[in-house]
Amino acid sequence: MDQNQFQAALATFPSSRGKTLDKLSEERPVLVVFLRHGGCPFCRQVLDQLHALSEQIEQRNLQLAIVHMMDNEQADQLLSRYDLQNVQHFSDPERKLYELFQVKRGNLSETIGPAIWWSGFKTTILSGYLPGIPGKDIQQLGAAVILDQSRVIASHFSQNSADLPDWDELLACEIPHDQ
Repeated sequence: MDQNQFQAALATFPSSRGKTLDKLSEERPVLVVFLRHGGCPFCRQVLDQLHALSEQIEQRNLQLAIVHMMDNEQADQLLSRYDLQNVQHFSDPERKLYELFQVKRGNLSETIGPAIWWSGFKTTILSGYLPGIPGKDIQQLGAAVILDQSRVIASHFSQNSADLPDWDELLACEIPHDQ
């Protein structure tokens, strides 16, 4: 897919507020976070981290957008729990944005296998991010990308369900839009 096709595809997915990622990224760069499913404790941890990083995200002149597989009402409830109710979010139960950005689905060992157990224990028991009801696709992995002028300029694609972005590294990327 070439850049024009990618941009055209971005224009077909409106957020809960009617904005598309191509339009958002024309205004200013966008940190687009792809969640796994709504019941995922690692996703709840990511949402909490995003709330804690909101000032840093704003200082970098980034907008935050969240892609999820929930309906908008469920997402509104979950996002408000982490004081992210004003964030642009995209309901994608068919996983079309996930596929467009090539966010992979994990196999069982990458989503619930033994390598995930220790991280899961730390996240749920020690940190208190309790799981909710499993969502639409428990094998979908997460990602975070910075989109500027409909181009991905930085990214983190999770290799397993516990693989979260290094936010400092991702947010430190050079953003051409700034220049």
